[in-house]
Formats: sequence, C-alpha cells, structure tokens
Amino acid sequence: MDTAVESEAPFQPVAQRPRHVHTITDRFSMANTYLINDERLVVVDPGSILNAQLLLSYLQRFLHRQPEDIDLIVLTNLHPDHIAGADALRKKTGAPIAASNAAQHIAREVAEGGVMGVSQFVGQMFSQARLQSVLHHLDLFGPAYERQAQLVDIWLEDVAGLPNHLDWRVIASPGHTPDSLCLYNPFSYELLCGDTLITLDGGTALVRGGINRHQLRQTMQTLESLKVYYLYPGHGRPILATRALAHVEW
Repeated sequence: MDTAVESEAPFQPVAQRPRHVHTITDRFSMANTYLINDERLVVVDPGSILNAQLLLSYLQRFLHRQPEDIDLIVLTNLHPDHIAGADALRKKTGAPIAASNAAQHIAREVAEGGVMGVSQFVGQMFSQARLQSVLHHLDLFGPAYERQAQLVDIWLEDVAGLPNHLDWRVIASPGHTPDSLCLYNPFSYELLCGDTLITLDGGTALVRGGINRHQLRQTMQTLESLKVYYLYPGHGRPILATRALAHVEW
C-alpha cells in the first residue's frame, strides 16, 4: 500500500547535488572516458578514437545533446591510452584540451635536453608489477611530453576550478606520473582520479605504482582527506559508496 508516514524523516540524498559523471568505455578499451553532464559538457580522458566515437553516440542517443555542447576536454595525464582520441574530439566539437601545467614544465625540460633515464623507466615498470592482469594496466609507452604537450590549449593550476565549471576543482596528484591530476566536486562528492587509483575485480581500489613513492603518499593523504562518494578511476569500474576511499591498497 502506497501510504506516506508523516513521522518518518524525509529521505536525505547522499550528496548535496546528484552525481554528474557518465562512464564511456568498451570492453577493449585501455582506459575509461568520462563525461561530466553539466549545463555545458566536459570530457575527461577521451582515450582511444573508438572511445571518442562511442562518447559522441552516447551523447546524442541517450542525453540528447550535441557535440557542440562539449566545451572542455581534460586530460588527467599524457599517457597515450588517455589521449589518443583527444585531437579528433577537439576537431569534432571545437572544445579546447586542458592538462596539468606540470606537463608544460616537463615538456620545456625535455626540450632543453632533460629525459627520463632508463633506470627510472624500469623502476616505474616494476613498481606496478603486483597488479592483476598486469599487461592490461602497464603504461608500456610513457608520455612523449614535448610532442604531446602541443595538443594542450589550456594549462590547469592546482586547486583552481575548471574553466567555466568552477564546481570542479583541479587537484595536482603527482606520483604515478609528475603531471597527473584529479578532478573533485565538493558538492556531489565525485572524484575523477585518472591513473592515481585503479580498481580491480571485486571493487578494490589500488594505488598505481609510480617513480616517486613520496609524492604518491602525499597525493593519497590529500585525496583521503576528501569526502568521496563516487570514485571514477582511469582503469576499472567506478566505486559508488559513502566511503569510497576507505579501503585502498598499495
């Protein structure tokens, strides 16, 4: 019987505002693509060209929006599995591409003759070796910063709001890569964490390996201080829980 009970407290939403993020991926994708459904749309990590195509189809078929409604494309890092579809999506939508300003500094250093040494690269690879299905998650080809930075139109600063989307805050999250960033909405408690965290089968959140463990621990201290109900990793399934970062493994 559909009867209201006046003495019961009204239902309280888990967040101040409903969640905004849609996940776009296919079974062969190396990384997740996310769509922030706002008055204007934000795409996070276009991933492969196939993911970009799937995103545009989803946008029109299910959200009844147009490609021109996308006004920003954000890259959480410059690994190829996150950015391969970015330029094609920019051409289709006219939206600028944004990334961490740390990548800009790295690109300048590389242009001046600084490169990642072989020992650093090998250390990065082995620091990730405990992951399940390791070959799927390894970054087999690191960023070519000098070339890939040329994709970027807007450089994002730590703790700043996204351009035209000020509810979403940029969080510099170095450790896995020096240019990694996360996006956090303190009103809907959503965290897009890029490659800083991934999820494994069964819903376990796992810290990605990196070349700087000290920076990675500092990043995790920052993220664990946030209230997160919706965790969207760069790889693996999202976690929807009132304490999404309560059980993180290293």
